[in-house]
Amino acid sequence: MRVLPPPPNDKPQRVAALVSLPLFFSLTHKRVVVAGGSEAAAWKAELIAASGAEVHLYAPRAELSEGLLDLIARGAAHDCGRLIHHDEHWHDGIFDGTALAVGDCEDEGEAETFFDAARSAGVPVNIIDKPAFCQFQFGAIVNRSPVVVAISTDGAAPILAQAIRRRIETLLPPAIKRWAAIAQAVRDRVNARLKPGAARRAFWEHFVDRTFLDTPEEGVETRLMAEMDRLATPVPAIGRVTIVGAGPGDAELLTLKAVRALQAADVILYDKRISNDVLELARREAKHILVRDAEGGDRLATLAKAGKRVVRLQVGNPLADAAALEESARLERLGIAVEIVAGVDADRYPTSTDLGEAVAATVAAGQAASDAGRGQMASH
Repeated sequence: MRVLPPPPNDKPQRVAALVSLPLFFSLTHKRVVVAGGSEAAAWKAELIAASGAEVHLYAPRAELSEGLLDLIARGAAHDCGRLIHHDEHWHDGIFDGTALAVGDCEDEGEAETFFDAARSAGVPVNIIDKPAFCQFQFGAIVNRSPVVVAISTDGAAPILAQAIRRRIETLLPPAIKRWAAIAQAVRDRVNARLKPGAARRAFWEHFVDRTFLDTPEEGVETRLMAEMDRLATPVPAIGRVTIVGAGPGDAELLTLKAVRALQAADVILYDKRISNDVLELARREAKHILVRDAEGGDRLATLAKAGKRVVRLQVGNPLADAAALEESARLERLGIAVEIVAGVDADRYPTSTDLGEAVAATVAAGQAASDAGRGQMASH
């Protein structure tokens, strides 16, 4: 049996549709308004102050929760963050010069009034637990600052976002924070020494490989700079070709090795049977070229000789495809390094036709059994 075939891919999208645009907004030294004295307001105020903002809290002191009182006493986690309490309810005059506004409003009427006042002042606004009055959302956060991962379900399933956050927490080692700080420290030197292209990318790929293997040791910056100098020495461009099996076309059935090849490619040659879901796994900078089955060979050789890392993406398993094996041998005779990444065999999964026939047969069998049962009952 074979898997459901992917739809024809005549107009591939580099990015699938987004329900909202994820942004990372710098708030250092910016004024932010938080109205309300609840625990929910306390959490939002703490998060915003941890981003370096000057948070102005508007709520009568008698209405402040224990969490908010504790936060005011502790202060902000960020060196530049500040928490300023105003012992009064919010009012229209508080939004001037404000970067963001967050309100904890008890009813729809107050929420709408706060929302309209902030919008009239040109301030993006979020009303806690009232999605209809939110221009932005707070996602679940994994904090390895300067590495920050945010997860959003557009408010549909916050518990799912928290579950995803816990998974990511286990994947990111604590040392990633120190590695990111080192990357910040050396970035300008690397960009000045290595031109955009293969050498710079090789440096950062080597850097990233280390971040998941060990913790930064003493003198690591010196060794990184030595690696940068080595890569800066001009060498003849050497490309390579990777023939990647996309299996039956389902992105979830790609092997990890196939995904790594897509994320390392400069150019990806594919045919219309490859789905957008598969192409989305490639790095954003990779060039995508739609080809017919018989067209790929000459382009592979030309691109590889130009120093490009080329992926030929095809459905099925290239190790079981005589044409792919023949193409690999031809490229190797031209002196081009070739690797073949196996794909899941498509014939292990049902096609839509197979599924339709199976369902029809099951329904027919059930109907026959039902008819037989009724016939036996009638005979008694």
